[in-house]
Amino acid sequence: MSMALETPSPAPTGETQTEEPLIRIGEHWVPAHEAWQKLETATAVTEIIDRFNQRFPELSTPVTREVVPLVRQRLKAIALRMPQRQVIRELGAVATELLHRHRPEEALAILREQHDQDIDLVGLVALAGEGPYLDALRKEAREYTANKILPEQTAAIWNDMHRPAPGGGLWNRRKVEMLLQMPTGD
Repeated sequence: MSMALETPSPAPTGETQTEEPLIRIGEHWVPAHEAWQKLETATAVTEIIDRFNQRFPELSTPVTREVVPLVRQRLKAIALRMPQRQVIRELGAVATELLHRHRPEEALAILREQHDQDIDLVGLVALAGEGPYLDALRKEAREYTANKILPEQTAAIWNDMHRPAPGGGLWNRRKVEMLLQMPTGD
């Protein structure tokens, strides 16, 4: 299927540049994840109808012969719009700043409430980077240590919160101890 890529694309009327990738179908912008499967199906069905028309011309109708070029033309007129990289960079800077002042879950809540960004912890790490994320966790781990919470307990708490651990896997005593020993990136 052929899609025209717009780089950068102006925002659809009345919308901002911070939304997810969109696909324009006719005059409507649809979230890419919702539209992609429908487009794949439309392309496959068009190809099947075209093969049927060619193999069995005596069974084809004027409508089926006319619909194939029309659908192909409309599929070619579909365009994909991606959020601008500048918006992503700016959001990354916001996420980094939030992690300097807040715990990761608080940063997620602020991104959701003030910036209309509904992401998870993995998305937060991707936006801000691993350094600011680990700095925020290091501050929290030091608070826990000051309150006599052991590294094993910190690991259990963070695993219950589904916080990503460096290197993947689950948090454990050793990972928390290594985090506490690392210098702060401030």
